[in-house]
Amino acid sequence: MHIHTPGLCAPSAPGSTTHRDLTVALTSRLLFRRWREKPMLIARVKGRDGKCVLFNLANSRQKNHKLRQGPPYAFPVGGALLLWTRGAPARETLSYLDRNGIDAEPALLGAGLSRSQLSRDDIPVSAGSQYRFLELAAAAADDSLLGLHVAAEVDLRSAGILFYLASSSPTVSEALENLVRYSAAASEALVAEISRRPDEVTLTIRPVEELDEPRGQFFELVALWFLRTLHRETNRDFALSRVTFTHSRNTGLKEVHRFLRCPVEFAQTIDSCTLPQRVMDLPIVSTDRRLLQILTAHADDLLAERRSASGLQRMVANQLLNLLPKGEAQSAVVARELNMSTRSLTRQLAAEGTSFGEILKRLRQQLASRHLADERMSVQQIAWLLGYSEPGAFIHAYKKWTGTTPRRARNPQPAPE
Repeated sequence: MHIHTPGLCAPSAPGSTTHRDLTVALTSRLLFRRWREKPMLIARVKGRDGKCVLFNLANSRQKNHKLRQGPPYAFPVGGALLLWTRGAPARETLSYLDRNGIDAEPALLGAGLSRSQLSRDDIPVSAGSQYRFLELAAAAADDSLLGLHVAAEVDLRSAGILFYLASSSPTVSEALENLVRYSAAASEALVAEISRRPDEVTLTIRPVEELDEPRGQFFELVALWFLRTLHRETNRDFALSRVTFTHSRNTGLKEVHRFLRCPVEFAQTIDSCTLPQRVMDLPIVSTDRRLLQILTAHADDLLAERRSASGLQRMVANQLLNLLPKGEAQSAVVARELNMSTRSLTRQLAAEGTSFGEILKRLRQQLASRHLADERMSVQQIAWLLGYSEPGAFIHAYKKWTGTTPRRARNPQPAPE
C-alpha cells in the first residue's frame, strides 16, 4: 500500500512530536482500513524530501524504525472470509522458481508468504496470497506463461487427496464427480460445478468470493494440471473441447494453445474446461474401489470438519480478524458489528455447540501457527496481531495450547540420539 501524505515527513527522532502526530494520523486513517483481501499493517510514507520510509505498524512499541527503502511489505491476517487453501499451486511455483535459479524472495514478500510456510502442507494459505504470489512470481521470472510452465512440470500427486480420489475412481465421469464433490477439502475459496449436454461435459470453477487479485496465472496452471491428470489417469492422449478463462490475455496466445491443445477463449464469464462426452466413459487405469472407499470416507471427514463452522461462526471469526490487532476482541463489540445483542450472540452460538471464547481461541491458534511459520515476524509482532497487550500473555497462552513456547515451536531442538 503506497501512502503519500502531503505535509508529513518522516520523523527524525523516536518519541518526537512529529513522530507521534504521524503515528496517530496513520493509525486513524489507515491501519484498520478494510480491504477486501486483508488489512495492510505496514505503511509506506512519502515525506517532503521525496523519500519513502516504511513504518512497521504491526509492532505497537516500535517508534522510528526504518525497515527498508522500496516496496511495502504487508503482514496478512487472513482473507475477508477466512478463505484458506492447501497452497499446492504456490508450493509448486516456488519449487519451479528455485529449480530455475529465480529469486523468489520478492514475490514471497509481496504475497505475505514465507518459505517455511510453503514447506508444510499442514499450514493453510489464504487464497488471495496464493493468487498474488503466482502473479508476482511471473513478473520475477519475466514469464507471462509461468502458470502453464509450472503445470507442465508439476508432480501431479502434489494435488493431494484430490489426485488420489481421481486415480482410484472407475471412470473419468466418476473421477470428475469426486473432484467436484470434494474440492472444498483442498480449498475453501473455489466451488467446482459440472454441467452436462448431450455431446459434452463442462467443469466450471467459480470463486466463492471475488477478491481484488489477478488470478490468471492460477487458473491457467489449474487448467493444464487438470488436463495432464486426465491424460495420466486414462493413459490416453485426447484433447479438450475448449477452455475458457475470465481473465484477458493479449500475448502468448500461440503458446497457450500449444499447451492446452484446444480452442481457448479469454475474457469470458467463467473459468471452465469442456470435455467431449466420449471421454467420460474412459476407464481410469489405476482404479481401486477399496482404496476409493477409504479415501472418500477420509474426504467426508475433512468436509464435515470444514463445514462445522456455521455462517454465524464464520461471521464472528471474520469480525475478529479486524478487531484482534485493535485489542477489541470482545463479544460485545462483535455483537454490535453484527447488529445483535450480546445475549443473542451468546445464545445462538451455544445452540450451535460453541461459544465466543472457543471461536476466539481457535482463531488465535490458527493465526499463531501461520505467523510463526514466517520467520520475518517477531513474537512481539505476532502477539500484537493476535490482540495480546504484551508478548508474555501470548507466550503463556501458546504454551497452554501446545505445551511449548512460540520460540521453541519455531526452532525445535533436535531429539537426542
